[in-house]
Amino acid sequence: MPKAKILSFINYKGGVAKTTTTYHVGCSLAQHLNKKVLLVDIDPQTNLTFLCASIEKWTEFKKKIGTIATLYQRYQKNMALDTKRFIWRSPIVFGRRQVANIDLIPCDIDLLGEDLGGGQITGSFPSLEMMRKQSELYLRERVFMKKLLTEVEDDYDYILIDCPPNLYLMTQNALAASRWYLVTAIPDHLSTIGLSILQKKVAKIGELFRSAQTFAAQPKNAVTVAQLGGIVFVRVRIGGSMLTNVHSGKMAEVEQLVGDGVCFATHTTELIGYSEAAESTAPIWMLTSPNAVRASVKHEYQDITKEFLQRF
Repeated sequence: MPKAKILSFINYKGGVAKTTTTYHVGCSLAQHLNKKVLLVDIDPQTNLTFLCASIEKWTEFKKKIGTIATLYQRYQKNMALDTKRFIWRSPIVFGRRQVANIDLIPCDIDLLGEDLGGGQITGSFPSLEMMRKQSELYLRERVFMKKLLTEVEDDYDYILIDCPPNLYLMTQNALAASRWYLVTAIPDHLSTIGLSILQKKVAKIGELFRSAQTFAAQPKNAVTVAQLGGIVFVRVRIGGSMLTNVHSGKMAEVEQLVGDGVCFATHTTELIGYSEAAESTAPIWMLTSPNAVRASVKHEYQDITKEFLQRF
């Protein structure tokens, strides 16, 4: 099996269905397309983890095995990561049905204190040796995820990382470990105004990586930053059977801003069923409530996943 394709789902604004999209794309890849998927939750809110399993089961797994926070602590202490031991195998169970082909590295609120931004490589340095050491420290703090996933990337087709709503240390780790990043956005003014800023900030992180590698005593280009793989519109409003003018206009505006082919042609609409699915900790297509069925028959996340597969 070739190495997994690794993608990060990011946005520094919350409430834009980033976690829901990560979850449903992962489940659809596993259930509908028979792909082997690893979900990695690095958002201290731990929402992706709680979409996959109950708090009670998570508490038991945390006590017995550990979480991403445990792995990070091991990394800080220069211990062997042994990533495979911390993977939660097939955690998604709805009724008597277990979702096969999808595993999880769960998150933990304990990670919150670690996500503060890390060291910088700015300022004055009395010697090149100090600059070298500072650069190596800067890089080491940002390759934790890369090292962790290298141990398991041969076991999966796709690894999807759900990032916190910021570009701090853990998100930078995810960008260094991923080949692409995806952004979810509601097509309104507040949700889309920062998209170009987000691209610039990610590019700046890449510049800092390259600067650090110039001074560090390791090969250049050892660490690269993920490229924008696409923008997925979510919670698009419909009036009757048509998109509202406000949302369709904003989607067209964003497409013009970021360039042809960046935005997914498929999207999700604003439906109650998706909230019910989150409360039930199950993919939308596994629920039988009237609202869930109304959402499920649209096949929105399945269509997004098919486009995802074509792109990556």
